[in-house]
Amino acid sequence: MNKKETVSKPPKLYRSETDRVLAGVAGGLGEYFHLDPVIIRLIFIVLFLQGIGVLLYLILWVVIPTRSKLEKSSQEIFKDNAQEIRGKAEAWAENFRTQARRQNTQLWLGIFVIFLGSWLLLTNFGFFAFFHLEKFWPLLLILMGIAILNKRENGQR
Repeated sequence: MNKKETVSKPPKLYRSETDRVLAGVAGGLGEYFHLDPVIIRLIFIVLFLQGIGVLLYLILWVVIPTRSKLEKSSQEIFKDNAQEIRGKAEAWAENFRTQARRQNTQLWLGIFVIFLGSWLLLTNFGFFAFFHLEKFWPLLLILMGIAILNKRENGQR
């Protein structure tokens, strides 16, 4: 009796393109080991706390291709993944800068509103009776315009 032997290909490890929080490493490992990716993510969190998780995750991110890039050479995968990491880092940095600018704007707006409210409250109680704020609104608009232009110039440098 002649038996036909079927050789099955071992499953390929890849980063998930659908089940991803950061780069799809945990999603891909979950598919490969037939585990819930949440379990893999929890393992990474424990490893992060031990100090090795970040390095391990970055290494896996660089060396494991996504499913759509499985056919590429190792050098192409490495190059593509390194560019992906760079793009993510740049996006996060830009997001951080945008948040910082937004918080800075909110800070100055908050200070202005507190100052204006304090000024109006003190004026209601008779303080600064000799000083009429309504005559200085144009000066306030001029100062706001200067601040906006100054912020624009600093942003373009």
